[in-house]
Amino acid sequence: MSGLSPFRLLTLHYAFFQLSVAVAGGFVGAYLMKLGFSLPVALLAYAALLTGRFGLRLLSLEVVRRLGYRGAMMLGAVLCAAGFLPLMRAEEPLWLAAWMLLASLAESLYWPVYHSAAAVIGGGASRGRELGIRTALGSLIGIVGPIAGGLLLEHLGPAVDFGIAGILTLLSAAPLLLLRDIPAGPVPGMRDSLRGIDRTGIVTFSADGWMSSGLSLAWPMVLFTSLGSHYEAFGLANAAAGLVGAVAGITCGRAIDRGQRERYLVLVCTALVLGFALRACASWSPAAAAIANASGAAVAGLYVPVLMSVIYDRAKLSGAAYRFHFAAEAGWDMGATLGCIAAALIAWATSVPSLAVLPGALGVLVIYRCVRGQAPVAAPGLGAAAGA
Repeated sequence: MSGLSPFRLLTLHYAFFQLSVAVAGGFVGAYLMKLGFSLPVALLAYAALLTGRFGLRLLSLEVVRRLGYRGAMMLGAVLCAAGFLPLMRAEEPLWLAAWMLLASLAESLYWPVYHSAAAVIGGGASRGRELGIRTALGSLIGIVGPIAGGLLLEHLGPAVDFGIAGILTLLSAAPLLLLRDIPAGPVPGMRDSLRGIDRTGIVTFSADGWMSSGLSLAWPMVLFTSLGSHYEAFGLANAAAGLVGAVAGITCGRAIDRGQRERYLVLVCTALVLGFALRACASWSPAAAAIANASGAAVAGLYVPVLMSVIYDRAKLSGAAYRFHFAAEAGWDMGATLGCIAAALIAWATSVPSLAVLPGALGVLVIYRCVRGQAPVAAPGLGAAAGA
């Protein structure tokens, strides 16, 4: 393992971490529904978690300063693993609060550092290929993980499934031990973290967070209930979607490197709007739910490379990737929190669960306006030698 390049080490870490998410993390919303949470209450719980994550970001600055980027990312992974313990008893308010606190702290540490590392390790003319590989890998893991998670939850229970996921999360920290220092710029102070921020990056991530409240948070719970609240059926539906997403991710990544991001942006935004409309019909048709889930994975395989190629290029060019992503992630939290609240209100007011995804569609226009006209970075810069 020691002979692997930094890009491959980070990709190996990502594979273990995403496998944990696919085995258990992707089932958290379904698990809350199984415990008896209504869709509006579950969405408000997510909104509270995201609010806590936003509030803990200033604390995370001091932790990152003391531990360094690699140490902070490893601590974030360990806290993610620890969060599965209170989640097992989430029906009790005290344990639910403990899970939300651990998850908020873990994610406030982990995601800004991870995205900073992904921005500065590799990139340049190979950015699209790298993002395509990462997206396709995540989609392939999204085939095996949901099947395993569904079977484990259905037949062995949450304790076994969450325990295995916790072990996988801990294993994901191993490749980080061999990763060299992450050249993500200095860790900003509390005041400096708000100076010279990239407004386009924050607005883009805010729109992505708003959209994700519908696609990544509300939709899995809607799909779970439309499939009869069976873990196995839910896992199989997500596995089929993962296969579609893998092919789309590789195709789009290579197209970005050929300068075709603008072309794919129009395609992606159109498909996103259609996907929201199809998901909104899921309460009336389980078949529509399954089709929407598979087609949504194909769109995600195109969307992620398009969006993140812009974000990572801007972060790398800023010369302070961590500060960039610290601010951008705060924007994501705000967008997702407000989106969850809007989705909860729609679900409560209409009593039609699938309509909860519709507010997220408003983020598509913002994404289009922010990404359009952003030229890809062709020349390698800081950290380019660390690529695959």
